[in-house]
Amino acid sequence: MRIYYHPETDSIVIHLKDGPSGAVGEIMGEDLNKNVVLHRDDAGTLYEIEVVGSASKVFDLDRLEVEGLPVGVSPSVHQESKTG
Repeated sequence: MRIYYHPETDSIVIHLKDGPSGAVGEIMGEDLNKNVVLHRDDAGTLYEIEVVGSASKVFDLDRLEVEGLPVGVSPSVHQESKTG
């Protein structure tokens, strides 16, 4: 899973699965509301969530915590900030 913040549009993209390998049919975006787009394949598997605009009002962007990772999965040591 990867999370990207785009400050120029105040948007967040959460990649849940790599695609299209393993996808059934096409991966298409579905507007959940005016700010949220869900990207699913034809079988309904969720690949990506986009929060378009006003992400900084929806999420606390100052902090990200990850808990309960499965055994054998370690947190990435790579950190990257594109905001400064």
